[in-house]
Amino acid sequence: MRRHLWLVILVIAVVAALPAFAGGDHGKCKYSTQDCLDHMANKMKNSGWVGVELDTDVAEGYAVTKVFPGSPAEAAGIQAGDVLVALNGVPITQNNEDALMKARKDWKPGQNVTYTIKRNGSERQVPLTLATWPADALAKVVGQHMLEHAGNGEMASK
Repeated sequence: MRRHLWLVILVIAVVAALPAFAGGDHGKCKYSTQDCLDHMANKMKNSGWVGVELDTDVAEGYAVTKVFPGSPAEAAGIQAGDVLVALNGVPITQNNEDALMKARKDWKPGQNVTYTIKRNGSERQVPLTLATWPADALAKVVGQHMLEHAGNGEMASK
């Protein structure tokens, strides 16, 4: 059950971070199955990883529900219960998704980013260095997205 929850939250975070895979009608992927697989795997293996699970249904930002051991978030001191309220100065709000997508669009491993977090009522800046996606996390996220294609009947027809 714990792994399933981890996978679901990772998928949500990836879809939020990579809008190209959620394009098209009603959030369906705009790519064919094989094109999507190739594009998503290439994009993600070259993009930066923070290492948190998030609850995005928080009015004031994204609530951290889990920090992965050995992740950049853990190294930076981010903790479960923290609320991410800004990324590189861009406020994290549901009405600000376009600006956030732009801020995350070109993330690369080794790049430095700064989150503003709220903990126990006070805010502070937390710089961190993005890492490469761990192979198991990358495989799970891509696999889950491919299951969405299968659910749409695409796998059999392509």
